[in-house]
Amino acid sequence: MDRHNDKRPTVRKDDSERPTIPLPKETLEDVDLLAAAELSKRSAADEAYEEFVRKGGVDLLPGKGKPLVVPTGDIMETIMRQANVPPPWIMLRRELQGQLKKAAELLHDSPQDPEIDELIRTINEKIDLLNSRAPGLSQHRKKITRNNLQEQLEKWI
Repeated sequence: MDRHNDKRPTVRKDDSERPTIPLPKETLEDVDLLAAAELSKRSAADEAYEEFVRKGGVDLLPGKGKPLVVPTGDIMETIMRQANVPPPWIMLRRELQGQLKKAAELLHDSPQDPEIDELIRTINEKIDLLNSRAPGLSQHRKKITRNNLQEQLEKWI
């Protein structure tokens, strides 16, 4: 086969060792077009804001003229409070109240039911979890037994 008619590119040894240099991002993007689009977005937002001010929308905002309240402490707690979402330990306490009522009803209707003991065991496990999550000792709860179930239920509600 004739070496001059071969269409395959010849790879020199030093070509394979050369690093590949990527093109700059600006080479692949139309920077002027992107800048024009960004300017268009900004001007549309500016126009909308100016129209809002011109129509008196700023005067109708709640809290106008009042100082801003900057939250302190745990930001996640603040967000949850503003969204009316109770902390996890409050939700657990509400769940436990329902289970306590169920256990009290079972104890009243059929005191020998073995399901009562299983429910009390589950409640006590959740009380341990509640006590580990609650922020203060005043929110901690005592463990439940068949003897103190009704008394504790009245304290919880």
